[in-house]
Amino acid sequence: MQTLVSAFRYCDLFGKLIVALLVVVSVYVWTLMISKRGQLAISARRDASFLRRYRQSLHPAQLFVQATNGFVKNVPVAEIYSATMKELLNYLHRNGVADQAILSWQAGGTGPALPESEMASVRAAAEGALSVQIVGLESRMTFLATSTNVAPSLGLFGTVWGIMRAFMDMVGGGSAIVITAVAPGIASALLTTVAGLFVSIPSAVGYNFLSERVHRQTVDLENFTDELLADIVRIHGASSGPSGHPAAQVVIQSAPAPVAYAPAPMDSAYFRISSGVAVAVPSLPTTTPAAVLAKRAASARGKPAAMASVRAAMTVSPAPETSKTSRAKVGMRSSGRPPSERSMPSGPR
Repeated sequence: MQTLVSAFRYCDLFGKLIVALLVVVSVYVWTLMISKRGQLAISARRDASFLRRYRQSLHPAQLFVQATNGFVKNVPVAEIYSATMKELLNYLHRNGVADQAILSWQAGGTGPALPESEMASVRAAAEGALSVQIVGLESRMTFLATSTNVAPSLGLFGTVWGIMRAFMDMVGGGSAIVITAVAPGIASALLTTVAGLFVSIPSAVGYNFLSERVHRQTVDLENFTDELLADIVRIHGASSGPSGHPAAQVVIQSAPAPVAYAPAPMDSAYFRISSGVAVAVPSLPTTTPAAVLAKRAASARGKPAAMASVRAAMTVSPAPETSKTSRAKVGMRSSGRPPSERSMPSGPR
């Protein structure tokens, strides 16, 4: 401590201002960390006590009706609960649900269903109160993060200033440079770095510790909000009560039965001739030319000459006449003249 005091005494005015500023910031940082730690501990303890009381109630608004004088201040879950219940009770009172009915609520009972618009209002009130409480938990944390980053830079700035001043003194001293003359100036310059580290190190540790606590309580508040809205939907959902919008009905439309397509009759045969064996793939009527060829191929198994005749018959077999040619021939036989001549209109008689 004596060394620090001696170094501070050798500082110039600018160095003393930087050291004094860092000392003030250090005192404020330590005060902030201690108070924030106490605030988070108290709110966590009160939140746990409130959750135990809430989960013992049979209706979401039962605890709110019982607390005629309100709840203790600075309890995050109670603030969220109060804002949500005010919006819910406004609707219940308009629909004839008295406070006495809520106090005497039975387990498993259902109330008037909330329309979608009212449920959206209740949800908005809960989420708005949740956002306010999260902002409150994160308050003053920014100053800790800023102190962690700025304090070392401020101390380094003071150090650079002090060393520059010491070198200027060395230049002014000429050739006779005595270490005892410049050492106090360098020591006073390094004092600002010590002060900056004295601020930044506790700020970094405190910020990380408090951030973890804030994150944990934020998750607890979000879980409570979801639990509260789920309890409201369970009792006053769209399908729980006699009024409100009817429950959505799921309509399941059966898929149409698959249509079975029968293969068209085949009037030609397909053969696979391999290693001197002809095999008829489809089953054909025995009177068609393809069926006759299939029988001949089956009987010619192992007979090269017979197989050659079958191949020749399959190759030179004339293609069946098209339906268009057949219709043309039928038309010529019936009228004695080509279809083009029969289709021409006759002149005036």
